[in-house]
Amino acid sequence: MNAAELWTELSDAGLVKGAQPEPEAGVSPWYVRLMLGIAGWIGALFLLGFVANALTAIVDDAASALVAGVLCCAAAFALFRTFAGQDFAEQFALALSLAGQGLLAVALAKVFRPQDPAFYFAFALVEAALVLIVPAFLHRLLAACGAAIALALAINELELPGLTTPLFCAALVLVWLDPVRWARGGRLWRPVGYGLVLALMLVETFRLFGWDALFGRAAASGWIAQHGPLLGRGLTSAVLVWVTVLLVTREGFRFTSRGFLLTAGAAVLVGCLCLIAPGLGAALLILLLGFAAGNRLLMAIGILGLLGFAAHFYYSLHATLLLKSGILAVTGLSLLAAFLFLRRTAGELDEVHHA
Repeated sequence: MNAAELWTELSDAGLVKGAQPEPEAGVSPWYVRLMLGIAGWIGALFLLGFVANALTAIVDDAASALVAGVLCCAAAFALFRTFAGQDFAEQFALALSLAGQGLLAVALAKVFRPQDPAFYFAFALVEAALVLIVPAFLHRLLAACGAAIALALAINELELPGLTTPLFCAALVLVWLDPVRWARGGRLWRPVGYGLVLALMLVETFRLFGWDALFGRAAASGWIAQHGPLLGRGLTSAVLVWVTVLLVTREGFRFTSRGFLLTAGAAVLVGCLCLIAPGLGAALLILLLGFAAGNRLLMAIGILGLLGFAAHFYYSLHATLLLKSGILAVTGLSLLAAFLFLRRTAGELDEVHHA
């Protein structure tokens, strides 16, 4: 399918209007763009360094920090709109915006206590507003990630450990599995989707590798502290099963078909296994969403996360090496058996392609 045929098909589906746009001009080689980006960051850091003495006085006052942060973000927005596509200007604007966001965080910290969930909710709203206002891809990605991280910190301060991951997983499903949303608003939802994936991986990694005070149990006590992480893994597994059933029904399988029952049963089994291995459910969901969306980058992130979380579970498991080896052997044999079973029964399913 060429560009004209694709535009005609999208127009017939009501996803685009008007005449086919002209092709975009060729971009510079990646190494030129990289050097221009680095130069932009160097220029921005020098500029911020020259006004560092003034910033020390600004940081001490909430109103001054708020005004300076808004001015930095406004200047970054103007640079993004005026010099769109120019790597030096965009990276300069990105560094300026990050400095402005830091000043806004300082201003909010003067109004709210850092231990107060309202501080993190307010900062998440600021980041969400920047996602909507500033049109640059990388800026939207980082702002979306920042909003999600702030939301995770707020949930942790509310003493609800373990509930951040299923919330992020549900948001990922809503973003990545709606092709109409991607076709009509891809410039907004594409960086938001990647930002949510990055935030989810950061939260799971920090929680598993010694940053429990940020995204783990925190100061929670009682039933929540004891069962919250397990509840979160259970909800994540439920989202994983839900996505699997959704994708299978989207492919045309009936609820009573053999293919649907096999796939749903395998998803439930995998979900049960994810209850004892933190992080695996989130990584498998990212991998599944990447496969469903045909996104190789998302699939690569899911595979790397799956390997990392599986390795963490293996090395943190309080068992003998013989038992660990047995677990690996049984897992490998189960996967090979499932592969051979699908190969042999592919002709008996509704369609070979689905199998």
